[in-house]
Amino acid sequence: MLGRVPAARRMATADPRRLLVSLLGVGAAIGLVMLLQGMWNGQLVQITAYEDRVGADLFVAQRGTESLLGDTSLVPLTALEEIRGLPAVRRADPVYLHTTVSELHGSKEFVFLAGSSPTGLGGPWEVAAGRPPQAGGEAVVDSILAEEHSLTLGDSFEMKGKEFEVVGLSENTRSWMAAFIFVTDESARLLAGSGETASYILVQTDQVVQVAAAIEESTGLVALDPSLLAENDRQVLAGILKSPVTLMILIAFAAGTLVIALTVYSGLVDRVREYGIAKAMGAGPLRVFAIVLGQTMILAVTGSAVGYLMYLGAAWLVSRLRPQFWFALEPRHLVAVVAGSIVMAAAAAIIPTRQVVRLDPASVYQGW
Repeated sequence: MLGRVPAARRMATADPRRLLVSLLGVGAAIGLVMLLQGMWNGQLVQITAYEDRVGADLFVAQRGTESLLGDTSLVPLTALEEIRGLPAVRRADPVYLHTTVSELHGSKEFVFLAGSSPTGLGGPWEVAAGRPPQAGGEAVVDSILAEEHSLTLGDSFEMKGKEFEVVGLSENTRSWMAAFIFVTDESARLLAGSGETASYILVQTDQVVQVAAAIEESTGLVALDPSLLAENDRQVLAGILKSPVTLMILIAFAAGTLVIALTVYSGLVDRVREYGIAKAMGAGPLRVFAIVLGQTMILAVTGSAVGYLMYLGAAWLVSRLRPQFWFALEPRHLVAVVAGSIVMAAAAAIIPTRQVVRLDPASVYQGW
């Protein structure tokens, strides 16, 4: 087996310029796969930031609610005192979550509005500058959205016909879809006209299962674990975007496979005499496949390394130009991409191998 490696390596590196172009092509295809996967992972993290970071152990919602993204929930405020009176409930606070449009410097921005009590759960979890809203007409704006519209502390903006002052800037509160704007519960009720209802009641407790059962029995509402809400939100997003993203990943893999196959095939044409001599000396189909597969493996594995470097550069550039896009590529995804590149190598080896197997060794001496 050791004697077969140098042959594949020599053939793969015989033309350095062709090898370089091929590695760039394969790297671009694999880098695109990593970029798409990293962006998709980032979207999944962004879209569940509220459930993951707000600090609630339970979201009490209208029965039938399954996700923040896909459902609208209205819970009566009369249930609040009843929930607060349950054993093991440390705190329970109403929160108002709505999608709305904000007027920023003459352009309309789609935003997630979160309204909560100044001393309760549901407000910004990471204030980078300023302070949380404490009175009506005050707002904490996502820092990326603020930068896009040159908003600073003390500036004002309009939302649904009402003016708000920026008293704080938040971090990690922006998704590719929209940014969070945090206001007081009073402001949220006025904007949404929700009256004596809230979107959710956020609960903190050390006995999640028992308290959830007690809330559902006493109020008729549903008490949801944040992780379940987050998973359902990811399913909603997947139903919208996963198929196109998967298709683009498959296309990128197909492109990489074709680049590898064409590179090895063009090298085969240039070195057909050597293959013919090898066959004349008794090299069978398996030996030929091993040589070709060795070349495709070199291109695929080295191309994966080049692709990872391209991914890092592209992710950095996109994040600089469009900070609302996050990238998160986990080790298991890197392993999957490398495994995919090995599959690419095996698939790319088929066509060149078939051409060599069909080659008549006698044609080598006839100037074929």
